[in-house]
Amino acid sequence: MQSAHLREHNLSTLLTALAAASTVDSPTSRAGLAKLTRLTKPTVSKLIEELVGAGLVEEGAPISAGAGRPMVPLTPARGTLLAIGLEIAADHISCLGIDLTGAELARRTTYHRVAEGTAEDALALAAQLVHEVRAEAGDLPTVGVVVAVPGRIAPDDGRVLSAPNLDWTEVPLVSRLLAHPELEGLAVRAQNDNRLSVLTEIDHRPGESFIYLRGSTGIGGAVVLDGALMTGAHGWAGEFGHTVIEPGGAKCRCGRRGCLEAYVSYHALRERAGLDDDVLIEDLVEALSRTSDRTEVIGMIGRSLGLAIANALNVLDLTTVVLSGYLAPIADELEPVIRGTVERHALAAEAGPVRIERSDDYADPALHGAARAALQPVFSAPGAWILGRRSTRARSDGSRA
Repeated sequence: MQSAHLREHNLSTLLTALAAASTVDSPTSRAGLAKLTRLTKPTVSKLIEELVGAGLVEEGAPISAGAGRPMVPLTPARGTLLAIGLEIAADHISCLGIDLTGAELARRTTYHRVAEGTAEDALALAAQLVHEVRAEAGDLPTVGVVVAVPGRIAPDDGRVLSAPNLDWTEVPLVSRLLAHPELEGLAVRAQNDNRLSVLTEIDHRPGESFIYLRGSTGIGGAVVLDGALMTGAHGWAGEFGHTVIEPGGAKCRCGRRGCLEAYVSYHALRERAGLDDDVLIEDLVEALSRTSDRTEVIGMIGRSLGLAIANALNVLDLTTVVLSGYLAPIADELEPVIRGTVERHALAAEAGPVRIERSDDYADPALHGAARAALQPVFSAPGAWILGRRSTRARSDGSRA
């Protein structure tokens, strides 16, 4: 490995280890990082000085540990940079700014039925929210923006290929956002909302393998193998919502028939029960239970999910399923129904019990996941980010001279 690549690799290793290990009750030191990363103490000291000087790591007051030199605690620096997550959902657009520690610096939400307007209407609102978040966060360097969208995204240019719940097809999301002056010069990426939502779950389950299913306006999901998100050839691995559970069945918003989403998404359940569109997703099951027998509601949702899960388990050979979104609060009720269906249809049941668990994610997992993803380039290549910031400052100083 060339020295420049080795340096970048070691900087990334240190910053990532520091973020994972640092807590208020158990601070990490240079010596602690050397043990965690297996880098030499001189290498750790040299690179930490660089990270401190760049404003990515901060030193706390020395802590006496008895005999010997006091320990200098290290943590990711607070309030020195800004990463922005955007979420464009069916009924709202949200923007969140966080710093290197993940602490919230600013947040904005506007309620807007995206499918009732044009894509440009929604993107103009999104650009305005980015402007407001940056203004509230202060004059901080912005790492980038990641946009969470409930649909399939082209990995090469950030086009939204299809987002049925937004009524979007072939929308050049990234290029249109970059055309707004509020985002000029920023790095902007778009990703599927469920693949961003699962990032918070991965943090809680390091190194684990599981299927992730999220009930929202649609039904989305993701596959996690050994702690890493599976993307697939086109970037949409884990689209469980469009698994066919009844050939020729109910029409889905994607235009096909018999998809899981056509039975257990928010839109499908609400419309079938004749509920008003002001029913909140988190209140959906309670509202359904007022119009139908709750056992029947849970049974229908559980059996539909069970068929999709059984097929996925047969293909992927996994044994853990995590339920998120509106499915999480009713996971205990769904579990026996799903399990019964899985045991009838999945080979995995022959090898032992399948674990069906609930997610303990944030209230807005896609938004937090988007902000977390926007932050990732700093952890992956801190040296490159530092160099980029130096070049930007140099150009700025030259233009003022």
